[in-house]
Amino acid sequence: MTLPPPLTRASAPGWWRRHWRWAMPLAMVVALLALAALVWLVLLQWSRWTRSSEPYQEAMRRARCSIELVAVLGEPIQDGFLPTGSVQRNANGSGASELVISLTGPRGRAEMYLEAHREHGVWDYPLLYAITRTEAAIDLTALDDAEAARECALQECREQGHCPLPGGRWGR
Repeated sequence: MTLPPPLTRASAPGWWRRHWRWAMPLAMVVALLALAALVWLVLLQWSRWTRSSEPYQEAMRRARCSIELVAVLGEPIQDGFLPTGSVQRNANGSGASELVISLTGPRGRAEMYLEAHREHGVWDYPLLYAITRTEAAIDLTALDDAEAARECALQECREQGHCPLPGGRWGR
């Protein structure tokens, strides 16, 4: 009596062959989420870097010190999350900045437009204005940038008792 040949066992299908129907869509979703997280981190870093730049800080200081802009938007004036534009600094002390900054206050919104140039380590702001939702342009440039950096017109107006204090109260 002869024995029949041994039965060949079909090898069991591998993990991928058994689970590809749910693993492939899951891999795609994970890849898309990773890409979205990377884009978010890049935008967040750009926002932080731009907000910490000297032109941005000076523009926000002037906006918060502007009697006209505070009268339209109210206090406090907040900046938007993501400014658009560019900030360039060179090793020789020169640079340029062009930004559009969203502003919001309790009574309205505005867009602030900034153009600044840096030569010999000093920033000059030839173009700095805000346009409110009522299409009124409020000029935030100063005749002398060095003088504007030391003064706050709104604070001086409040000290003299001509402008309301935060919260709407008048006087000192």
